[in-house]
Parts: sequence; C-alpha cells; structure tokens
Amino acid sequence: MQTLPRAVKILIGTATMLGITCVAIRVPSIARWDIADVIAVVVIAGLTIVTERCSIPLRRGSETVNFALTDGVWAGSLLLVSPSVLTVAVLLGVGVGQALNRWKPYKIAYNVAQFLVGITLAEFAFTILRSWGDGPTDPTLWAGVLGAMYITFAVNATAIMLVVSMVEGSRFLDLFRLPLSLNVVHWLGNMALGILGAILWTAEPVALVLMIAPVALTFTTYRRWVESIHERDQMRDLYEAGRALSSPLASSEDFGGFLGLLEKLLAADRVELVVVDGSSVAVHASAGVRYLTVDEAETSPLEAFVAVHSGVAPQIALVGDEGDVRGVLAVYRPQVLSASERLLLDGLANQIAARLQDHRVFGKTLERARLSEIVSHTSDGVFTVDTLGRVTTWNPAMRALTGYTEDEALGRRCHDLLGLDRDTVFSDGAAGDGEARDTEIWTNDGTKRDVRLRTSVIRDDEEAPPARIVVVRDASEETRAEQIKRDFVSMVSHELRTPLTPLKGFLMSLVEGTVEDSPERREEYYRIMLRQAQRLERTVSDMLDASQIEAGGLVIDLQPVPLDHVLGRLVKEFQEQHPGRRVTAGEIGRPSIVLADPFRVEQVLLNLLSNADKYTDPELPITVGAVRNGRYVTISVWDKGPGIAPEHLDRVFDRFYRVKDGSGQRLPGSGLGLYIARTLVEAMSGHIWVESELGVGTAFSFSLPIVDVAALGEAIPFDVAAAEAVDPPLVRR
Repeated sequence: MQTLPRAVKILIGTATMLGITCVAIRVPSIARWDIADVIAVVVIAGLTIVTERCSIPLRRGSETVNFALTDGVWAGSLLLVSPSVLTVAVLLGVGVGQALNRWKPYKIAYNVAQFLVGITLAEFAFTILRSWGDGPTDPTLWAGVLGAMYITFAVNATAIMLVVSMVEGSRFLDLFRLPLSLNVVHWLGNMALGILGAILWTAEPVALVLMIAPVALTFTTYRRWVESIHERDQMRDLYEAGRALSSPLASSEDFGGFLGLLEKLLAADRVELVVVDGSSVAVHASAGVRYLTVDEAETSPLEAFVAVHSGVAPQIALVGDEGDVRGVLAVYRPQVLSASERLLLDGLANQIAARLQDHRVFGKTLERARLSEIVSHTSDGVFTVDTLGRVTTWNPAMRALTGYTEDEALGRRCHDLLGLDRDTVFSDGAAGDGEARDTEIWTNDGTKRDVRLRTSVIRDDEEAPPARIVVVRDASEETRAEQIKRDFVSMVSHELRTPLTPLKGFLMSLVEGTVEDSPERREEYYRIMLRQAQRLERTVSDMLDASQIEAGGLVIDLQPVPLDHVLGRLVKEFQEQHPGRRVTAGEIGRPSIVLADPFRVEQVLLNLLSNADKYTDPELPITVGAVRNGRYVTISVWDKGPGIAPEHLDRVFDRFYRVKDGSGQRLPGSGLGLYIARTLVEAMSGHIWVESELGVGTAFSFSLPIVDVAALGEAIPFDVAAAEAVDPPLVRR
C-alpha cells in the first residue's frame, strides 16, 4: 500500500467509503430480517466464497482476468431475495473468498467496495423493473436481470481497469479494450446459469441438482478456453522472446523487452538477469537496468548478487557453461517451476550466454574498427613497429609529416627511414609507456624536422610486448603556440601596466600634495587620468570581447541604423576625446540606413579610429568617409602613417598579431582591436579589408548592407532633417 501512487490511495479510500455507504443504507432492512433471510445470506455468501475460490486466472499483459461463476450466483439471487440480503451476502462472500485466496488487504477492500457499489446500483435498477414482471419465470424479468447486472459488470470492469491504468501510467481505453470481449462472453454465460438456477428454485427446488452438470460443464469449458488462450499467448511470447535475442547487435545490450516477455511466459512477478563483467554488475529487468560496483577480488558466487523481492526467493538458471559463467537468470514467483518451465528457462539462459558472447566479439571488432578510423583521421602521425624496429602500419598523417607514402614506409627499419635509433623507439618509461621527447626525423626530401614523439607498448592476450606504437607530432606548432602564449602574457602585462602607472603616479601626487593643486592643473591631471582609464577600459573590453567570440557567445542585435547620424556623432566624440588630433569627415550623397547592430558599428569604427591614432603622427589628420556602392555602404578610415608592408596585410586581422616597426620592435597594443572589428563586421553580414602603401598611409574599410527604406514603409520613422541639424553632413572624400 505504501508504494502505491497517491491518486490510487485516494481512489481506494473513496471506493471504500462508497461501499460502507451501500451497506449503511441497508441497515433498516437488515433490522427486519427473519430466519429465512439469515439462511439466504449464509447460502449466497457460501456460494460466492466457493466461486471465488474456484476462479480461473488469465493473465492479459500486466492485468489478470479471473473467470468465475460469482456474478451468476448474484443474478439468480437478484430474482429471489431482498436487496439487503444480497448486499450483505456480497460483502461476506467476496471478502472471505478473496481473503482465503490470500489477496492483499487493500485489494480486498477495493474489490469488495466496487462490487457493493455495482450490486447496489443493480438492485435499485431491478427494483424499478420488478413491477413489470410476475416472478422469476417471467421472461420480462430475465431482461430486467440482464440490464441490472450489466450495471454491475460495467462498474467492475471500469473500476479494475481504472486502478491498473493509474498504477502503470497507461491509457485507460487501451487497458479497457484488452479483456472486454472475453469478459462479455464470460458474463453472458454466467447470467444464463444464474437465471436458470432461479427458475428451477421457483418451479421445483429439487431440480437444482440438475444444475450440477451445466455448472461443471461451464467451469470445464472456461478452464479449457483459458488454457487454449494461455498456450496461444505462450507460443507468441516464445516467438517474440526468440526474436528479441536474435535481433541485430547494438552498441549497448538491452534485455528489458526480452525479460518482460519472459515474465509473461512464466507467469512471474519479476524476472532479472544479473551480468557480471569485472568490477561492474548489471542487473537487467523489464523496467530497466541498474549498475553495481564490486571488488574484482571478491570470490562470491554469482547467486550472491540475486536479491529477494517481496518476500519471494528467486529460482535461478546460470547463464553460460561451468567453465565460463557470465550471469544469472532469476525468476520470482511463489509457485515452483514445472519441469517444462525449467527446461524453457535453461534453454533461454543458454541463448543469453551466446548473445553475450556475440556482443563481446562485436564490441571488440567495433572498437578496433573505430580505433583504426580514428588513427586514419588524426592530425598526429601514428605508426607501429615490430620487435626488430620495422614499420608495420603507417597512417596518412605520417605521410604529411615525412613525405613517405605507406608503401614506401612499410617493412623498413625506423633508423633507415627516419633516422630514429632503437633506444628512442623502445625505451620504457616508469609505467611501460615512453615519455614524450623532442627529437629530429629525416623527411623524404632529405631535410630534418623537429618533432615530439611518444611510444607505447602494444600487448597481445598473453601480455607479451610484440610491438610498439609511436605517436609523432610536429613540434613547430606547439613551439609557435607556446610563443604566442608568452607574447600574450607579456602584452597583457604591458597593456595593463602602462595606463595604471600614470594613474597611480598622479593619484599619489595628489594625495601627498607634491604637485600644483590649482583648479587648472587639477583639470589637466583629471583629463590625463581619464584618458588612461579609458585606455585601460578599452584593453579590458577587447579581451572580454575576444573571450566571448572564442566561446561563441557573441550577441548581435540587427536593426535599421541611420549611418550618417552615427558616423557624425562618433567623429565628434572622438575629436573631443583627442583634442590634439585633427579628424575630418566626408559626406554621403544621400542618407543611408544599414542593417546592423548600432553598438557594434560604433565599436568597429572606434577600433579603426584608435588604430589610426596609434600609428599616425599627432600633426597628421585622420579622415572618415562613407560611400554607397549598390546594396552596400562602405565606411573607410584613412591615415597618413608609415603604412603596412605587403607581407603583413593578410595577417593584421589575426588575433594577437601586431606589426613591427622599422627597428624590429612590436608596436604597443593588444593585437585584438582589428580581430574584434573583423569578427563583428562579418557577424553583421559585412566585409572588412585594408589597403596600404609604405610611406603614404593606410585605409581600413568595411561594408554593411543597406536597408530598403521603401520596403520598410512607415515601420521605421527616420527624420533626415533632424539628423543633419544635429551633425553636419558627411562629405565623400
């Protein structure tokens, strides 16, 4: 009861209260009973107990349909006794009968309650119909009994299927349809026997002896019918179980469907398959699989991993032969397995053993195939050598590293092919694997190449070391990556320290009072500190943006942007922040609206202006312009700095890349501004490029798509006159 869902508990409680109510309404009638009524209760309850004890179970899926003559007894009683007598008889007969069958108390309470509700509704219906007929021999009353008892049948079927669907989480209609046809035929037969018994009791009580034959014949027919259905289901389930074990091998073995079929085949409460593989124990059941971890050194028999469920000890069959036991198949049911069922269980256990062996072979084959595929596509060179140092396998990456094809390498000694001596290939580390070491190898064109290699032992099933696997990596790539890392750390340290040094100096001077403290001088100090703080902020922002880009977290909010308004405002703000720098602006022929992220457009343009300011002498101007070109607008920033050498033009947008000056020193900067600008422009469906000439200057340009204003209609209000009133129109250079 404790394991039932809360909704089922509420249903059982509600049904029990309704059953108590059905008995309570009969109390006034019970108080008026005579001895004949008491005898009738005893007889009907006794017959009910007998029929409940002789019920024939038929398992249908997760539910058991019980074939009994109980409702036939009630149908005849409905014609002969008062409603209160029948109600009490149902209460006593069903309760005692199912208790003798050792059903669980909450099941007995629910069944008794739903039968009381059904029979009470039938009694009310028959009370109305009784006035239409004249005794049990009147055919009109037979139809009344069928109608009234149909109510009991409907209540019983609905109540049972409802609680099953709530426990299992299944659809009610799917469960209701499953046993419906069987129940209807069974019910009609019982009704005929019940009415016939009532007629004989009314006409000639002694003639009830004649009912023994049809009742026995009906019971035998039910039993044979149930056995035939059970045999048919067994054959189907056995076929499905065989199919489940012979299905195609998968990457992971799932026995849930097979064990569910085996539960039906053996009428078991539960069937488990315990498979032990080293330190892992897999317990398979129809509901799923759970894994346990044990000490590999344990010598406990496999039966020790089979638990007792619901007080029922398992009946087991070993999976595998005596020399190689792979698992245990455990069946949980109160009844002992018959000889034929034991043969069936042992046969299926042998099939499971074969299945497990096939899966192991399949897993090893698949693992080797995947390993071969991985080695063929890895960027590291991989080859194997035998005990004499001769190459036995050669992956495509080795050809890229050395220039030797597989046919040229196979069978040749490492020393002759690559210049690797035996000690380099066969030296063992602490754990039997060679440590990574840097060395040189000869390539096919006669040059040497710096590589980093690692060797490992390949062992066969006898743990002998017949061969070595060698993994080769181009050391120049790692060296370059390490250099980039060192440069980045140095650059970050410099870029963060440069603005912090004057900030700290001015603040200490102001605190200690060692500088002139007039308002004019303080304003000058504040402006210097503000510029250094802005530089520090820009450096940190660039590093955060670069981190977001690498992590795939870049956010772009595309919307129509009035470009001339944005450019005019940015030029004015940049001029105010750099009063010593002259920035000129061009003019667009007519206002343009681009599809872009306004914040990101400002970020790109500020990065280009800052880059031009950094590389251009203070007395030389910087020019910003924009021109329409078909469906795009191109924005350009020109400077008259020293220019960029042609060999650097293809790399200036790379992350952390900085151009060296004439003395060979890298110019200050993080190397992130142009990288971020390129990423942002491309994210807005644009394009960015650079043109430069040494001694003349450099022009960085980027293009953005134009929004069709006519297509937008009134969706985007844009006041051109208001925008030009705020900022002067741009002039095309």
